[in-house]
Amino acid sequence: MTLKKGRVFPIIITIILIIIIIYLFATIKQPYVVCSKQTTNNLGITIDENIRVTLDTNSIEKMDLTKTLTFDEKYLEKESTLNSIEYVLKTSYDYLPKSTVEITKSSDKIIAHVTVDDDETIILNNIEFENANDLQIKINANTKAEDVVTLSINDKYTEGEFMTHMKNNGYTCN
Repeated sequence: MTLKKGRVFPIIITIILIIIIIYLFATIKQPYVVCSKQTTNNLGITIDENIRVTLDTNSIEKMDLTKTLTFDEKYLEKESTLNSIEYVLKTSYDYLPKSTVEITKSSDKIIAHVTVDDDETIILNNIEFENANDLQIKINANTKAEDVVTLSINDKYTEGEFMTHMKNNGYTCN
């Protein structure tokens, strides 16, 4: 009987240690990096991009992008202007699954919120505006263009490499 009591205590301690180890692995936070870039062009339109990238084992696992376009009052007189820009912005994300993109419009802003985590690509810094008789939006969809930033799920980056890459493209990162 004493022999059985002597074995019970180490078994209980072992089980408790296993539970603690499993809990620690389950609650380990994955490193993420938040980068942002805000530009205001000569037409008074502000483009604010905020991206949160989750890294796992030195590759991109998930990206959460919020792109906010804020318009000067002179472009808000015609509602059709914002509607057409909203439409163009929606169609520019047609390559992504519909469940990953949400476009909302308020009185002076259009906000695109994109969340991807399954072998998708996001293009940053790819919007320009022109005012030739009417406000026109130009979206560069060329992933190989020098003036855009292209990020894909499973791209290989350490946290430091990713921050350096984004800072070299004009973003500030935390």
